[in-house]
Amino acid sequence: MKKRNSFLFIIFLCLICMINIASSQNFIPLHGDQDKIADKICQQISQGAVQCLDPCKESYEIFTCKLRPNTDKYDIDTINLKIVPSSGIETSEVIESFVQFSHLTKLTITEEITVRDLWGKLLYEYPSPLEIYIVRQMEKMPDNLTMPKRLWKLTFGKIGVQMPSNMFNVTSDLEFLQIDTILNTGVNVFPAKHPEPKSLKTFIGPITYYSNFFPYPSYALQFCETIRLRVWNDYSGTNYKDFRLPVLSNLLYLKDLTYEFINNDFTAQIFTFDYAISSNKALKSLTITGKGMRMTRDLDLSNLAKGAHISIDRSCDEFLACGSEPCLKLPVDGSLYINKCNFTLSKIDFLNAVSVTILNNNLAQNLPNLRINYPKLTRFDLGDSNFAGTVPNEYCLIKESVLSVGNNRLSGVVPSCFGCVGGAFVASQGLFPNSFTDFSESAAPTACETFQVFDNYSKVAKTDGSSVITVYGQDFGWTSTTKQGDASINIIVPNRQLELVIPKGVGTDLKYVATFPVGPNGIDKEFTFSYQQPVIRYYSFLKTDTANFFVINGDGFDYQGINSVEIEKSEFPKKTYDGPSADVGATYGEIKLPLDDVIIDNELASGAVFKITVTVGGQTSTQQFTYYDSITISDVDTIKLHTIGGVQEFKGQFPPVDASAVQVTVNNVPCDIRKYSETSIEIAYPAVPGASHYPIKIVVGGLTAGELVEFIELPTHRPTFDPNDGWMPTGSSSTLLPSFFLIFIISSLLIIKLF
Repeated sequence: MKKRNSFLFIIFLCLICMINIASSQNFIPLHGDQDKIADKICQQISQGAVQCLDPCKESYEIFTCKLRPNTDKYDIDTINLKIVPSSGIETSEVIESFVQFSHLTKLTITEEITVRDLWGKLLYEYPSPLEIYIVRQMEKMPDNLTMPKRLWKLTFGKIGVQMPSNMFNVTSDLEFLQIDTILNTGVNVFPAKHPEPKSLKTFIGPITYYSNFFPYPSYALQFCETIRLRVWNDYSGTNYKDFRLPVLSNLLYLKDLTYEFINNDFTAQIFTFDYAISSNKALKSLTITGKGMRMTRDLDLSNLAKGAHISIDRSCDEFLACGSEPCLKLPVDGSLYINKCNFTLSKIDFLNAVSVTILNNNLAQNLPNLRINYPKLTRFDLGDSNFAGTVPNEYCLIKESVLSVGNNRLSGVVPSCFGCVGGAFVASQGLFPNSFTDFSESAAPTACETFQVFDNYSKVAKTDGSSVITVYGQDFGWTSTTKQGDASINIIVPNRQLELVIPKGVGTDLKYVATFPVGPNGIDKEFTFSYQQPVIRYYSFLKTDTANFFVINGDGFDYQGINSVEIEKSEFPKKTYDGPSADVGATYGEIKLPLDDVIIDNELASGAVFKITVTVGGQTSTQQFTYYDSITISDVDTIKLHTIGGVQEFKGQFPPVDASAVQVTVNNVPCDIRKYSETSIEIAYPAVPGASHYPIKIVVGGLTAGELVEFIELPTHRPTFDPNDGWMPTGSSSTLLPSFFLIFIISSLLIIKLF
């Protein structure tokens, strides 16, 4: 019997060991003693009621863990110090150090937990950025505390003590500082003096009547890109007294500024808008929420960053209390958002805006139609704001899917452009729901008798495909489709302006037909145009590594097919060439003929006259030229240029080409061509290191001339003096010596008199 009991006891012990081994194998391994420290913290916040033997798997949501790269062990990643419900306690204190948690990224300390000497319990530098959130800070923080090197974000839920000035020391990495509430403890939370906070990029904090702010906000927040101020301006607060908002001037990096006023709307202190903000060229977003700010004069926000966003929520009636109309000018290409307001729309100049959103207001006035750049708008949402009256005709110029004026009290007849496309068309959908006369979402398109596309447009197009012909009209809609021809249409301003895009081509009396989806069946419109006739500007020579070319430069050439070229010389028969498709040059088109085929330089002497004729698409152009086999500079020996640079004319013999085909360098530096003719060229030349001879090189149409030109120093003009004037320039020896001699004599006489 005893043997049997002993055997059973051994089996029991083995089972316990196996269970312990299995349990230990399920533990998540941590580096160092992190598991032991975490367990101690659990016991401290629960006052011994709970343990955290496996911190990464405990169910109290105090710790989270993360695998350290290139290892098989974990680190404590985040810590949330809070009361464990099962512990039965309300407050607790942690005295354990956090130094072992070397890879901590976030530490949260709830209101019920106190950490004694928190800043002394942290590492100086963490491998990853650290974030700390302290729900309630009532323990005094010493000014000389050492902030963790990589602490980038610090948030105080409530704070009733002064922040340490050392928070902004030169080694600080603090980028984000947020304070939700300042407790009325009679203590100034913001330090009076502190180092320059170069790392601080975001500040979110309150302003109240009982707490101070940074005494020099332009210094404390000078590197901030985001500032959000919660202003407690409710007169009903106990012992409330008027206070001022900080002046936010010279904040060169500020991009996002928010004022949030907290009050009950009926007992709010009103502040004058800080007009220094309007000169901040970096500011991209300005938000004013709640009642608390007023414009006392016109406000021009056009100097803010291009595309800046202005948001006014629940404060427009007070904010836009200015007398003149309009008194608020928006940022260039800016956007405007207005919500829950009651104000006069004529106070706003919409001309710069590309996006306007006015929602949930009680305006009881007509839709705005003054100082608005309609074609530029990308959003024009005026819904649910108690607008009355009719839709302005100018709204026909707003692009498709941009307009939205539904849920108002609009009535009457809609503009004809909407009637032409019907209620189901995309552009019309933004009008509903409203109560219009004979126009609903199911309304069919009208006969559109107001449709017009005016014929007084330019009917000549370039052959290189770069032509865009502007055409004006009325009520042609928002879109079009091609029915015949190779051109295409871009609607630039709906119902008013379109562009006819002409592709590469040649010929005359060409047609393009487009269909506009207006009226019951759409309306076709025929456009006619001709390509320009060829124009020969000049000829030039082009030499490459593989071939030499005779180049005809000009306009109106065929860039897809053959250019027929005829060269006629007085003493030789005409020669006709099937030139290749033209190339698009820097300024003009280029027809390149192999020089061996043209052999013009072997048949003509310099100074001989010849003609070039180009035929393209049935249109012909002829131009007479003088042949030059070289260029010369005739007066370079007599010219002296100045070392500081300047402008100079050179005489010589040059081909009759366009100035764009001329290149001049001096000392290998390109020069500006001021004037050019067959007998002279005027250039603006650069400065050179010193007086000497430097090379000048002139290239005209493939022909080159090079010479050395002399540079001289400008003469130094020295003042002349008349010895009989009785004075000489200050610093000359003839003045200084007598002066010193006179002083010596007088001093000696004084000394003798004293003795």
